[in-house]
Amino acid sequence: MKRVTIQDIAKEMGLSRNTVAKALSDGAVSAQTKYAVVQKAMEMGYAKLDDSLVTEYQEKRKRTNSGTILVLFNHWQSVFWNRALAGISTGVSEEGYRMQLHIVDDADEDGEETLQVIGPDVKGILFLCIFPIRFVKGIEKAGLPMTFFNTPVNAIEYIERGDVYNVESFYSMNHLTSYVIEKKDCRKLSFIGYAEGSRVVQARFLGYMNACNQHGIQLDDAMQFTRPSNQTYFSYGMVEEAINRMPYMPDAIICENDDIAKCVALVLVQRDPDLARRMVITGFDNTIEEDFFKKDIITVEVRIEELGKRLVRSLIDRVKNPQMDIAFVTVATYPVLDK
Repeated sequence: MKRVTIQDIAKEMGLSRNTVAKALSDGAVSAQTKYAVVQKAMEMGYAKLDDSLVTEYQEKRKRTNSGTILVLFNHWQSVFWNRALAGISTGVSEEGYRMQLHIVDDADEDGEETLQVIGPDVKGILFLCIFPIRFVKGIEKAGLPMTFFNTPVNAIEYIERGDVYNVESFYSMNHLTSYVIEKKDCRKLSFIGYAEGSRVVQARFLGYMNACNQHGIQLDDAMQFTRPSNQTYFSYGMVEEAINRMPYMPDAIICENDDIAKCVALVLVQRDPDLARRMVITGFDNTIEEDFFKKDIITVEVRIEELGKRLVRSLIDRVKNPQMDIAFVTVATYPVLDK
């Protein structure tokens, strides 16, 4: 009988030989790929399969089908959210559960439509975006453990209902703003971000203001834009409107996140390419694509995929231990200032 080789497994699965080799040596491949390759190797009778991989696979199968984690979401348009969802998907799979993603309709104010998608297999609910408390109370009727990523500024009613995860923003934004003032010699500063709608963004705005205060900079209220007209987020059009309303051009524009920072750069390049190149712009999340024309946007690293996995672990801990104390967790972030 012909001996089964790595190349045979690769051909059978439609994968490269290198990917299969990595999976069978516990190399850098996703958990889903590794377990799929190990399963196929067992089925084909691959003789060199490591016993530890077989044991790991069998333990994973014991955990499989533990139930479904429902992820509630309300918009897609961001690299941040795509990466967060990738981390959540991996985390759910590694814990032996399935992920069900539900995009919530804005018209579902009481959560009645969403309640209809919560099947008997759902064990916990992850609120990936900020939802109104009226909606959250509606979903609470399902009687399932809940975990929230970010909350409105007033988070009391959310903390009463489940774990809340935020990313650290005050100190990172303070550090970033201080760098802009000290190293980039900026004194006229503007802020664009929905500081009135989210605890995370409010912390960024407070860190920014604190750094300005520490350096003796008097902020001009006409240059601070903390509430978008749609009361949800700053779209490109709203960023353009904010810049058009500025009575003068600042030395630096401090943005809530990288998405807004990119919008700022694009608005400025339409107005004056030289100004776009000269302007100091900062963001948050470190999601600027490599081919974006404005290479020197200063940002803060958030380990987004790991954040997604932590959200999953938090929720599953609550599924397994419903009497645990509720936690309010802040995950570290890392300013990227060497630009």
